[in-house]
Amino acid sequence: MEYLIFARKFRPQTFEEIVGQETITTTLKNAIRQERVPQSFLFSGPRGVGKTSTARILAKALNCKEGPTEKPCGKCISCKEIEQGNSMDVLEVDGASNRGIEEIRTLRENVKFKPSAGRYKIYIIDEVHSLTGDAFNALLKTLEEPPPHVKFIFATTESHKVPLTILSRCQRLQFKRISVLEAVGKLEEIAKKEKLKCEKNALFMIAKATEGALRDAESLLDQLASFSEGQIKEKDVLTLLGLAPEEMYVSVLEAIREKKGDEIFGLVKKLYEEGADLAQFAKGLFEVFRHLLVLKTAPKAEALIEASAEMIVKLRRLTAGFSQGELLLALSILQNLQIQLRRPVASSKLLVEAALLKLVYLDGLKSVEGLIQSTSSGQKGNSAIPVMEKKTVKPAAHVSEGDRQKTKPVPTATSAEGLTLNDVEKVWSQVIEIVKAKRMSLSLYLAEAEPAEVEGSVIVLGLPSEFRFHKETLEKDLNKQVIEEAFAQVLGKKVRVQCVVTERDGTTQEAAGDAMPDKGEGVPDIVSKALEIFDGSKVIRKD
Repeated sequence: MEYLIFARKFRPQTFEEIVGQETITTTLKNAIRQERVPQSFLFSGPRGVGKTSTARILAKALNCKEGPTEKPCGKCISCKEIEQGNSMDVLEVDGASNRGIEEIRTLRENVKFKPSAGRYKIYIIDEVHSLTGDAFNALLKTLEEPPPHVKFIFATTESHKVPLTILSRCQRLQFKRISVLEAVGKLEEIAKKEKLKCEKNALFMIAKATEGALRDAESLLDQLASFSEGQIKEKDVLTLLGLAPEEMYVSVLEAIREKKGDEIFGLVKKLYEEGADLAQFAKGLFEVFRHLLVLKTAPKAEALIEASAEMIVKLRRLTAGFSQGELLLALSILQNLQIQLRRPVASSKLLVEAALLKLVYLDGLKSVEGLIQSTSSGQKGNSAIPVMEKKTVKPAAHVSEGDRQKTKPVPTATSAEGLTLNDVEKVWSQVIEIVKAKRMSLSLYLAEAEPAEVEGSVIVLGLPSEFRFHKETLEKDLNKQVIEEAFAQVLGKKVRVQCVVTERDGTTQEAAGDAMPDKGEGVPDIVSKALEIFDGSKVIRKD
């Protein structure tokens, strides 16, 4: 006799057997009872939650000899044929392998023919989002005005890929993930029928590992039944999935709380040698810290935690060793660890060790609140903005009296009182980075400048004489506004920016004008300008 896997052997045959989708089954039963069944449905939701099974049950309910009925008999020829998948009136189409316009044209021709035995000809199109745009367009007219003897049931895991023109013509039912407790209940039922001995925590781990996909949980139980020869233990699940036991997470948490960095290396080594999946361990530890945060923030919200009762008791005991800020920072560290482990790395073991040591020394790191405050106030420390290497060549910080008169700020309530040149120099590299994020080209010009002087709320930026074009670019209204906003962001004060050109001897261009060599009388303006820009002099050629 052919062996049937658990997912097929225990496939639901009535609406009552569908697990975790009470809202949808109630809607369908009421529609059948009230004779308000629409021409087309769209079943959307994650994989393995009962979309295709529900479509088959609906087909049986509509074509049952006793129907249409919300409780198909399961004994008539129509019900048995649909259950076995060989009904001439219920056609299941794989949208991924029949996605072209030619297949849909064939379907359009076939819908004209009446059902051979049942009341309706029912088309179940799985993974409908895989159809091409032309195929969807070819289906539109038939879907809008189908023959009275035709029903369409579409199933998809990615409803956002289905065109709106299709969605608007269907009654959409959203399937939800199966909860861990609901999945455990179904697995216990299967284990009882198959006479399997299972540890309670083993079934819990299976349900949790499959993340709401009941079909995956049934397949995993089937695999474990063969692996463990009829007696499924927790260690069997851990071995098969490469997971870490709950005791390992508790040991890691205790080492972190007690600041025992030396124990971290031993625990990671044990995980590595036992063949545990370190990426899964990082994911599990992320969930554990999330559980701690829930217990710390909402002590009575145990329903939000998917963990065994014993684990919740242990976690509640450990919450006293962490503040909410530390837990948030730990979640950030573990999130980065998971991202790093997704990339090809030489040794995931080293990454895990480094991340866990960061958790051990959380008190030496800034809290989340401190990071936010330092970023907003422009403190240098551990700023989120990387610090660029400081330029070695600095133009002199002398400004002519004429420039001082031009840039003298008008005293206002928003003036940056007490601002010094040293303050500006400390945040200069941060300002360049902020400007770079907004306007890359502008940051290149700004990088050639240096803070030269501070006059009240006016920051004077100096550029060498060979960068006159840079000065003109920086002084454009829109560019100046971007620079001033960057200063305001890191200093927390409203400032104005003035650009000046400085000479190699430290004087500004205006002050150096009298000392410039004679470029020649009677030289055309354009030539004089060139001589001025390139610091040249006129040469008279004598032939």
